Amino acid sequence: MKRAVIGTVAILFLTLLFALFSHYINPGSSQSPGPLHSDTADNEGKDVPESFVTLKVIMPGDQSSRMGDFVENELNDRLKKDLNMNLELTYIPWSNYQQKLELALSTGEDYDLFWYGAPFVSVYYSKGYIQPLDELLGQYGQDLVKHIPEDNFKQNWIDGKLWAIPSQAFTSAGKFSSVMVRQDLLEKVGMTDVETIADLEQFYQRMHAIDPSYYGYLETDRGHELLWRELTDRNYSSLDERMLFMVDEDSGELLSYVESDLYKKVAHLRESWVNKGIIDMNLVGNPAAKIDQENAGKLLFRVGAVSRAMENLQTARNADPEARLREYYLAKEKPKYITTPSNEAFMITSASKNPERAMMFMNWILQSKENYNFIIYGVEGKDYVLDNGKIKQLTNDQLMYEWMWRNKDYFIAPANVEDDVIEDMLANDENSRISKLSGFHFNEAPVKNEIAQVMAVYKEKFEPINFGIASYDQYYDDALAALKKAGFDIVFAELKKQFSEFQRQH
Repeated sequence: MKRAVIGTVAILFLTLLFALFSHYINPGSSQSPGPLHSDTADNEGKDVPESFVTLKVIMPGDQSSRMGDFVENELNDRLKKDLNMNLELTYIPWSNYQQKLELALSTGEDYDLFWYGAPFVSVYYSKGYIQPLDELLGQYGQDLVKHIPEDNFKQNWIDGKLWAIPSQAFTSAGKFSSVMVRQDLLEKVGMTDVETIADLEQFYQRMHAIDPSYYGYLETDRGHELLWRELTDRNYSSLDERMLFMVDEDSGELLSYVESDLYKKVAHLRESWVNKGIIDMNLVGNPAAKIDQENAGKLLFRVGAVSRAMENLQTARNADPEARLREYYLAKEKPKYITTPSNEAFMITSASKNPERAMMFMNWILQSKENYNFIIYGVEGKDYVLDNGKIKQLTNDQLMYEWMWRNKDYFIAPANVEDDVIEDMLANDENSRISKLSGFHFNEAPVKNEIAQVMAVYKEKFEPINFGIASYDQYYDDALAALKKAGFDIVFAELKKQFSEFQRQH
């Protein structure tokens, strides 16, 4: 009798335990906890799926010869074994990546996965090009959650759902507000560092006097925040890459950049740079030509990105083995702001036929240091070796872009990069501040027609002023009037309304 009672109690106890913990061991349950605080995705993502699929991925740039060979052989052999899938990469040149990507997305082509910068997540969400990832991350993304901070995921939440994987987990303060220079050439003309706009002008003038084949150049589609650091005593951050709006980090006020005195200062400066030859007319508005000149080692400076001096070094040394790169901040006493903890975003398309496998693939990259090194650097002994704890690449061919997946848990410094450059990068976020824009997404749906009209006018009338090839004094009033007529004030009012609501909730 006693044995039967004990057995009954044991059964009841086990039943109670199962009831209490089934919530956590069934990741497919609609009641499963949120993906960022969950241990539910135990080994599901590690089990090899039964069906074989081809995962179609869009990437920017040009596929190198070794990357094509690597994908077709070593990488796909490994992916067949681990995930029962084949990777099919479609590369689109940087110069027209956005245009061709949007064409593929808008026509519903059956690509599964693509990369873009974080500011585009809300744009593609508004257009219906991408799908929510919460359930997929909960089931198949346990290693992504383990190695990417929760704040990075939060930046891609819109209306309570996750719309992109923030693949990079590294330093990010002040991104695109520094300047990267050819340090070896800077020293060649008797200079040691860059602290001011005047230093950049002097660098160009001295180098141009020695060899006129070198270009100054600072991107005209970016770089405004770099110049803001010196041209105003306020702390501003740009809403996005379209350069229409900015936030005052001190007051929290959202402002119209194109109507500001600061815009006038930037336009006048760029116009003077065109006149001085620092911005070359052959490069303005021609991304392909700019890339060609950089690949040829002819650009003296460009917009930095926290780690660009490390990322671009091999390209510079392909053209000049003695090349060295370094990034500097103007007005370095001013604070740096973190607008997006990760500027890199991988999104799964609405038309994807294999969303589960897409998430498994992204998770696989961070599943182990072996996988991470493999997809980024290739085969050890063939594509790279470890040299005193640093990566020494044995081929100049680019594999998967390291910066897209750079992770604090797995990062290895390149052997050919000076220690002080690495130290600058690793210390970049010290004493940084969180931007008032962090986590804010502008839902353009209520003003999508006005946005389209505004951007058409902006491209036609404002970009030439941005580039410095159209005089601000001569053309600005007409450009602004056309922008207003296109619905700029309606867009700005909607933006301010949404931002005010965002501020109330945070």
